[in-house]
Amino acid sequence: MTALISIGILLLTVLPMAWYYAALGKRISAEEKKAGRDLTNEVNPFTGGR
Repeated sequence: MTALISIGILLLTVLPMAWYYAALGKRISAEEKKAGRDLTNEVNPFTGGR
């Protein structure tokens, strides 16, 4: 029973993180496709850094 609870807790922490990174990658890919270029070294609007 404790193993089942441990697996449940693990899934509750890992799945949202995986979903977040997949959504972030999808959004970045769409933005780069829309811009028609690689946006890796663009100015960050939050920090102003390159």
